[in-house]
Amino acid sequence: MVTLAAMRTSTRYLVLAASVIGLGAAAVGALTGEDIPKPPRSEPAALSGGRAAMHGELERLESVVPAGRTDNDGLWRGYLEDFERQREEGHPELAVRTLHDAYGAALQSRHWQVMIAVGDAFMVVGRAPGNAAGARVDARQAYLTALIRARRAHSVEGALRSAEAFERLGERDAVDQCLHIAGLLAAGDETAQQRVREARQRLMR
Repeated sequence: MVTLAAMRTSTRYLVLAASVIGLGAAAVGALTGEDIPKPPRSEPAALSGGRAAMHGELERLESVVPAGRTDNDGLWRGYLEDFERQREEGHPELAVRTLHDAYGAALQSRHWQVMIAVGDAFMVVGRAPGNAAGARVDARQAYLTALIRARRAHSVEGALRSAEAFERLGERDAVDQCLHIAGLLAAGDETAQQRVREARQRLMR
């Protein structure tokens, strides 16, 4: 079991604590030593229901998700490799602890791809009896972080990959919001816009 002392030293703990007490971007930057970039924003007008709730959740998380401090993917990849090995060797509890270490390392990376990979690993954990609910919560948090980082990076690919991830979770409103963001990011690029249209037809059937 991960100790509270260990959590208190992690970037993940700082981010989650900041979100709970309502600190903004400047405060989180002070806690983590990072500058959080400002992403392009979607227009909230005309949103309603689940889409409006999803938009609000993203805007709240935007101020607490760290920008990341490194382009070195070795640490989180190493944790994920350890996670896979521990699962194969029949040590599920150890594997889950290692996966949470991978999540913390992924928060220190700058890339959306990292969070997709960690979220997918949590989905694997969720297939085991008794693990579904907690693992889905962790996977969802990783996918939300991936979407935020994709939006910051102006990455249509990242927004579309996030949409696919939320489709696996069965969250249609989140898929719709990802596709909306992808459409905004694709403005002025006909090839990218066509990819978004095709993704919408495939994922929103």
